[in-house]
Amino acid sequence: MHPEPIAASSSPAHVVVRSSPRKEMTVGAICLVAVVVVGVAGTLIRNGTGFTLAEEGLLVWVNGFRNPVLDGVALFFQVAFAPLGAVIITVFVSIATKIVKGSVVAGIKASVLIGAPCLVAWLLKVLIARPRPDPGLLADPLFHIGGATSFPSGHTVFVAALALFVVAEVAHKRRAGVACIPAVALAVVVGLSRVYLGVHYPSDVLASLVVAPAVFVLSCVLWNLVGSAWQGRFRPSR
Repeated sequence: MHPEPIAASSSPAHVVVRSSPRKEMTVGAICLVAVVVVGVAGTLIRNGTGFTLAEEGLLVWVNGFRNPVLDGVALFFQVAFAPLGAVIITVFVSIATKIVKGSVVAGIKASVLIGAPCLVAWLLKVLIARPRPDPGLLADPLFHIGGATSFPSGHTVFVAALALFVVAEVAHKRRAGVACIPAVALAVVVGLSRVYLGVHYPSDVLASLVVAPAVFVLSCVLWNLVGSAWQGRFRPSR
């Protein structure tokens, strides 16, 4: 689903082709259910010990692949996509989108589509309150984050949302693969880096890769159903 309606440029009238509201609402409902399922799964995982013990074994195994290069990459992602870095990147992307498209609405939309998954991820973190992995499990912990904010991974959600925005913006263009492949790969690599650092369980990352697209698409649906009514107010006069 493209976040912007697709204009049929081959038509002299430039007719706008959009999904029906009923279809969009159905897609949105499915995405909402997916987020709820992730929340329920996170609660069950938090309350169960067997699954967490198995994941702790995976963390120890992954930690065995430590080397200076991977350490540097993981730490870079830790800093670059932390909350402050995420805000800076989102603002930059939103401003760039506004400039390229010549529309304030386009810039606001970029902020909404990237920010909404992060907000939902934060709410899930607070509601589920899964403790972070114990750094004592690892022989030489590279980084430590305390607290009960493990599920899902905020870093992974942000990068996945950013990747989805890039994919949605270029998916209808000829060279879409040039941007899509690196964007998706980055989201996966960042998720793996969170496990590598020992600051997230694998299930935290997997949950993020469900939450991000679900909330992103839901945000697109809500924007098309509600936000489009306001677009005309910000369009420059011709």
